[in-house]
Amino acid sequence: MLATVLVLVAALLHAAWNTLIKFSAERLLVVACMDTVALLFVAVALPFVKLPPLDIWPWILASAAFELLYRYLLIQAYRVGDLGLVYPLMRGLSPLVVLALTLIFAGEVLSPQQIFGILLIPFGMVCLLWQGGGGARLPWSMLPVVALIGLCIGCYTYIDGQALRRWSHPLDYLMWVTLLSAWPFPLLAWVAKRPAFMQFWREQWKLGLAVGFCVLFSYALVLWAMQLGSIAEAAALREISVILVVLFGMRYLKEPFGRPRLLACGLVLIGMLVMKF
Repeated sequence: MLATVLVLVAALLHAAWNTLIKFSAERLLVVACMDTVALLFVAVALPFVKLPPLDIWPWILASAAFELLYRYLLIQAYRVGDLGLVYPLMRGLSPLVVLALTLIFAGEVLSPQQIFGILLIPFGMVCLLWQGGGGARLPWSMLPVVALIGLCIGCYTYIDGQALRRWSHPLDYLMWVTLLSAWPFPLLAWVAKRPAFMQFWREQWKLGLAVGFCVLFSYALVLWAMQLGSIAEAAALREISVILVVLFGMRYLKEPFGRPRLLACGLVLIGMLVMKF
């Protein structure tokens, strides 16, 4: 029960920070500010965290690499696609990736009911390809990018779960992954867009703080939840954020809510209920 609550709160925070990034016209600068906040938090906390064993470092490095690629591709996708279309598509693929990796490599045992519930979620996301999800169609050229984002999410989720099976310190693990993954975008913004970055930070520092907090806290809650229960189930339950993002897109970005998005949200909800009950 605790793991479920943790994942649902994390889903709310994840939906919130993605909405904030999509809402801004300067997405690179938002991500750079977000990572700056994360780095400041890590700098304060680092003296109090434990140094990972040597066998955990490959997992940390791999997770950080997938996180970086995920951020870069996310910026590209949000430039051309609706939040309520890009987000569900990329998130819908990740439970399949986690499920496959978990069953093949981790030997985790799931009931047929759990597997069926997990599979309902990505099938729901396929509905979004119908009539552009009820709104402006995502360019077909961007679908491989969105699919690669989903692959990155699934891979780092699986990697994080396996690392925590071997080293049961989720907050310490989060600090080290963040330390490795959070510096490139602030550095890029400082080198390539220094005046704009400084102005953006002065004028919209509240946005940077909000996104940075949501990213760190949501990630921490998911790591904790994966430590408590099934990695594949936690990854799937987190996709309740799909429903929240579609609603946020309607409310704050004036995006449409067509039948495909309604069907996708319904299948996500049904998949969650099937898994848990």
